Amino acid sequence: MAGNRIDPGIPATPERDRLTGVLVPVRPLDLSVEEVRQLWSFIHGDIMDGSMRRLLRASLGLCPRHSWAYAVVEIELWQAGAGVRGGHQPFDVTVLYEDLLDHVADGLDRRSSLLLRRPDDVLLPVGPCRICEDMASPALPGLRMGYANSNTEALTVEANGLAHTKAWCRETLPLWRSRTCPDCDPGTPEGAGDPVLLCRFHLAARRPLPERLRHAVASRLRAIRKRVRHLTESMTDYGAPVGAEENASWIEAIGSFAGWGLPLYLAADYTEPGTEEDSQGAGQRD
Repeated sequence: MAGNRIDPGIPATPERDRLTGVLVPVRPLDLSVEEVRQLWSFIHGDIMDGSMRRLLRASLGLCPRHSWAYAVVEIELWQAGAGVRGGHQPFDVTVLYEDLLDHVADGLDRRSSLLLRRPDDVLLPVGPCRICEDMASPALPGLRMGYANSNTEALTVEANGLAHTKAWCRETLPLWRSRTCPDCDPGTPEGAGDPVLLCRFHLAARRPLPERLRHAVASRLRAIRKRVRHLTESMTDYGAPVGAEENASWIEAIGSFAGWGLPLYLAADYTEPGTEEDSQGAGQRD
């Protein structure tokens, strides 16, 4: 596909931000009505279109904000589904990220050659975020209806509540918390942490990557993909139930591509069950 790769290591410009987005801060998304309208429509089948999948592979999914928003809108608003949960689950999201994880892992494992001097160029998107692009399109006259004439204002309030997304993130916190990108985590000293855990943005900023690091990151992405695939299958009529490792995989997948701002925010004020009681009782004697 023709296009120019946009390097996160270069100084920020409006054009660069349009094509790559910026990492989500550790705070709520506060989605707009138009964002929810676009994403709710996108979730209803776009990912199953072959040409759309090729575009999303080239752009490495959506920008960071809309990557997390994509998951939030699906989890909060899609009430019915297959599998143990029966709804409020990231099925559409896992279908996309299974593909993206495979694409980037394969790219990082390629050998340098005359035609492919920089295998880590696979970390750079070609083309804009689909949702950003649609929102920037000239406004059409008249009333803008939601998907299937849905009440987008009400859906936006529900999506911004983050009830089910918060439950997923907190339920799996013990698994994904130690796997976050160290450069995304405000609690990690600058320069500390395992570089293999860096998200796509922070890996791209360190290019060219040593060959050993490229292969290690590819191996990590494939391990996530394997868990994502099991999670996807569990959300179908015939899929087997999965455990906490698989339930955490979609968070790891999006975090690896779009940074960790949203889950870190959702985990910031969370105390694991039993911890508060133990701390309150510590040091007390009868």
